[in-house]
Amino acid sequence: MRRKDTCERKTYSVRLQETVLDALRHLAVDEHRPLSALLEEAIADILAKYRKRAPSSDEEEGGRRGRRDRAERRTGGG
Repeated sequence: MRRKDTCERKTYSVRLQETVLDALRHLAVDEHRPLSALLEEAIADILAKYRKRAPSSDEEEGGRRGRRDRAERRTGGG
């Protein structure tokens, strides 16, 4: 039987600093929430943060090219 609040979930592995993971585990215990719920909340917050800063599609030339150019600048790629 599935819980009502559960939707389709995908597994995704990440590498975190041990101190960050320990702090998240303690927070999960303190808040009586699963670690995955805290991570989803954090990801939703950062997506909202960057969505506010992102230019609209008509302001950004070429859509994909703009994202690729930004990624290359971050990584030093060319």
